[in-house]
Amino acid sequence: MALKGKISVERALELLASFQYRHYKKIIVAALLITVFLGYGMTLLQFQGDLTKEMPQDVPVFELADKLASTFKGEEFMIIVVSLDEETGAKDLPRDVRDPRVIQSVVELHERLEAEPSIEGVRSIAPVFPNGVPDDIEGVKEVVASTPGAGQFFNRDYSIMLVYADTAVGTDEEKVTEITDIMQKDTEAITKPAGVTYKIAGIAPIIVEIVRLLKGDIVLTTFTAGFAIFALLVVLERSFSRGFIVFLPLIFTVIWTFGTLGLLGIAISVTTGVIGAILLGLGVEYGIFMVSRYYEERQKYEPAESLKIAVSNIGASTFGSAATTTAAFLALTLSLMPMIQHLGQTLAFGITYCWIAASVVNPCFILLEEQIKSRKLAEWLRAWTNGEWMRNAR
Repeated sequence: MALKGKISVERALELLASFQYRHYKKIIVAALLITVFLGYGMTLLQFQGDLTKEMPQDVPVFELADKLASTFKGEEFMIIVVSLDEETGAKDLPRDVRDPRVIQSVVELHERLEAEPSIEGVRSIAPVFPNGVPDDIEGVKEVVASTPGAGQFFNRDYSIMLVYADTAVGTDEEKVTEITDIMQKDTEAITKPAGVTYKIAGIAPIIVEIVRLLKGDIVLTTFTAGFAIFALLVVLERSFSRGFIVFLPLIFTVIWTFGTLGLLGIAISVTTGVIGAILLGLGVEYGIFMVSRYYEERQKYEPAESLKIAVSNIGASTFGSAATTTAAFLALTLSLMPMIQHLGQTLAFGITYCWIAASVVNPCFILLEEQIKSRKLAEWLRAWTNGEWMRNAR
């Protein structure tokens, strides 16, 4: 059965090679159109920086965590951390966040934040002082001590005070950035005492920062791997054009894979952020085998026969490799962890695209490159012949 299966695959690939030889330009156009379409899919890519969303949501402990997050707003609040700058050595600076000057600045900040339509609510020490802030720190201490729950906004040594801003932006990068800018402007607009810092924190800004770093890492690792592989291919093949032909399927693979993720709504997380470099490393051998075999056969046969041998033999061998590798990656989709499921799906797509690009599309570019070189050689010979004829005529 295995032998029959291999023979049938080789026979199918022989028919494919004949079709490629006759219609290689049409296949190239179709591949480019697909690349443009999936390139649009890349603009729809989603990024997931919240690792809790990559955990199994139907497991009891995570269900409880979701309920608690929903009840207590989870990451849907942001914090302004008011803290003493201990490195400042100037005199007459607040040494306690209960200093009237600090409290007054927080009252002003509370009022500004409450006036923002994008902020649902503000929680701080400000409501404890409905009749104004006392003139001295002892008066502030007395009010804080006599008000139940007022101590929740301070740390133990009263060097830090917190202001909570309830929002409904979730972890959407654009919305979090917008609300952060609003809070930053309000913070800068208040009268702040010297020696006190006001910093915006919270889970949502952290997630946004993780996504920003993730995007940067994807670009850096993919382009670095691509540049290194392309440079090595040029050196090994001793030809820029041949190195590019080998590298071309990898370009298609990366664009098609990321485009598919965008169209299917599969978010890229910390685990799947490395797939660009992984696919470049795993898929390069398919192109090397196909191009090397074609030019090896080309020394003995015409293009049609060389293509038939290369596609049927190398295509069949790499098909088995791609199929088994894809099956192994698809096994990851059985995991309970969504992040591992997404990794398996992504790599399965990528390896499949590697084989298609190397066995179906790339041979057409090999033919195109050879035809261009043949045409240039023919033009050069024609020009040389005409030149010789003119010299002889003289």
